Amino acid sequence: MRKRVLLCAILLALVGAGAFALAALAGGTSAGVDVLKANARTAHAPSVHYAFTVRLIKSRQPLVLHIAGASSRDELAVRLRLGDVKLPDGTVLPGATGAIMLSQPFLYERAPGGIQVNGMSWLRLSVGHKSPRSQVLSTVRAMTPAPLLRVVAESRLHAVSTDGAFAGTVDYADPVVQTALARLGAGLQFRNLRVYVVVGKGDGLIHRFQLTGRTADGRTRFSLHARLYGFGAPVSVVPPKPGTFMDEQLQQLGV
Repeated sequence: MRKRVLLCAILLALVGAGAFALAALAGGTSAGVDVLKANARTAHAPSVHYAFTVRLIKSRQPLVLHIAGASSRDELAVRLRLGDVKLPDGTVLPGATGAIMLSQPFLYERAPGGIQVNGMSWLRLSVGHKSPRSQVLSTVRAMTPAPLLRVVAESRLHAVSTDGAFAGTVDYADPVVQTALARLGAGLQFRNLRVYVVVGKGDGLIHRFQLTGRTADGRTRFSLHARLYGFGAPVSVVPPKPGTFMDEQLQQLGV
């Protein structure tokens, strides 16, 4: 197992987490739907289930990361899968997989592909004492809808239909946007960012989010598609059984 750096950070880098500050620049309405109010309500939902697809295409070579998860204030369950990569000679490199579970005060990280070391395939970290701005918890938040909702809050959106659909742009140079996309975008800066959001008719919450952009030189294209659902539904986290995980302190000691 690795030392201190979450598997998620590596997976997110290869293809490149309550209440949130929603300082909106501009918003819109569609048939009485206020997208910024919908965004704020979504951010304050007690729990949410979601599925993301993050895609980078450079020189016609796509790198795809799939994230499927559920999160609440104190619990998180996420599965990650990096898509297979086909090389120019036809060789296919299998994509890596990973998983993260948060059940306060512990965070559990599964080794890539479930690889076992002395019968253990999980690393347990104590996070109850960590600052919300710590690297570990910042990485965890990158695997939830929180960064996407921050992007919506900074976007200039207008209604494009009468059934809750909105589209518009967001400033790539906005510090809030840059921070929100830093991990999901592999640290690259994307311009011409275009946002598309769909607000559900029944609950007034954001159910779909899409973001596209490209690098300044046009060589790398970025897209993120997200589906949010199961608002308020329980988040099921079953910690690994004793004997299948190693504590961070023991790992540091080489035990």
